[in-house]
Amino acid sequence: MNLDLFNNIINGIKENTFVQNFMKELANHLEKVSSLKQENCIYQVVEIETDGAYLQNINNNQVAKETDIPKEILDKIQEDTVLIYKNGSYEIEENLTEQFFNNLVDIKEYDAIQRDFIEENNMSEIASDAKYILKEKTDDYSILTYGDNEKNSLKVPNALIPFWAKTGDNLCYSNGEFKREI
Repeated sequence: MNLDLFNNIINGIKENTFVQNFMKELANHLEKVSSLKQENCIYQVVEIETDGAYLQNINNNQVAKETDIPKEILDKIQEDTVLIYKNGSYEIEENLTEQFFNNLVDIKEYDAIQRDFIEENNMSEIASDAKYILKEKTDDYSILTYGDNEKNSLKVPNALIPFWAKTGDNLCYSNGEFKREI
């Protein structure tokens, strides 16, 4: 095959308007897909930088850097602040931020709660692949069901349940802690 013919074909492809348009559309699509911005969605600040913050979408745990946060908001937030994306911009969700910080316990207290729960409920006897469903959440405890037809239940201190878990969510138990399945 003639090398000039091959080069002409390659150059023709590069210059083809259809290919260029396809590449632009693909780039635009990828940018939209990787964007966190979803109307009325809740995000938690994971890390703050001078030009933005890493935010975690609480629905799917996706973390991405967001640089489109107004300066006045960026100056007020800290790690774990809760934001909502509404009407095309981020706002601090004061009530959820306060609830989140009020539910934090220190490491020693968490370890004591976890140790007592494991001992009282013989968690070592429950299969590690057991799936739990959050059936009810009160101020202090959550009720989880598991097993055949969800006939078994556990009363779990909320300190051991992921903050963003809500009624109906599936949880798994691994290495001494419950995690929300997404």
